[in-house]
Amino acid sequence: MSRAFAFGDVHGHLETLAARLAEAGLVDRDWRWSGGDAALWLVGDLADRGPAGAETIAFVMRLEREAEAAGGSVRSLLGNHDLLLLAVARFGDLETGGPRGSVRADWLANGGRLRDLEALTPETLAWLARRPALGAHGRTLLVHCDSTLYLELGDGLDEVNERVAATLAGDDPAAWAELEQRLWRRNELRATDEARRLAARFGCDRVVHGHTPIPFVTAARPADVTGPLVYADGLCVNVDGGVYAGGPGFVWPLP
Repeated sequence: MSRAFAFGDVHGHLETLAARLAEAGLVDRDWRWSGGDAALWLVGDLADRGPAGAETIAFVMRLEREAEAAGGSVRSLLGNHDLLLLAVARFGDLETGGPRGSVRADWLANGGRLRDLEALTPETLAWLARRPALGAHGRTLLVHCDSTLYLELGDGLDEVNERVAATLAGDDPAAWAELEQRLWRRNELRATDEARRLAARFGCDRVVHGHTPIPFVTAARPADVTGPLVYADGLCVNVDGGVYAGGPGFVWPLP
């Protein structure tokens, strides 16, 4: 099996992502794919909170094409902030009945950037809506959230991803809201039994995720987080280095 790597939540910090990928030999100094047949997994949340969300999405879309042409792969999972960005593009000022009042207000309150929304194109939106909820590389399951929510969506990778894709292809705000609520859940894999149950459901031995910044879990300074947090008896690997909080980010080689 070819080399494989994971990177946590980018949140619009394009220069940080490109710098770490260059250090890992996956892009050259012009930010073009140089990883050959390697596989790169981005675990979601490409935009929001940071300065260059739209540019980050465009960069990942280009890398995906370049890696495929070189025999490698770049895959990005659906994060809760990716879903929020899609929702505001789809529903705009639709009232939600929640404390913030509308889809747009909810997105802005959670780090949405108007410049990203204005820069979205039909191609970008279509690509973002096709992001899978989860994936597998060998015996490693890759998800965005440290949650058991994926167990509620189906019994196999394809079933879960098809169900999420069907929701994003539809115009039912209630279905979108239900999916969004699920994707905000976190800290549900600390129990070893839950982590093992999630991995086993999808034929894997470990879970790699983002979503919950490591500095928020360990109380470490974001600048000091240069590697993953391994927990639940080694079954879970958190790769969210807290880039938007000032972390340098890191590229983690999958075992």
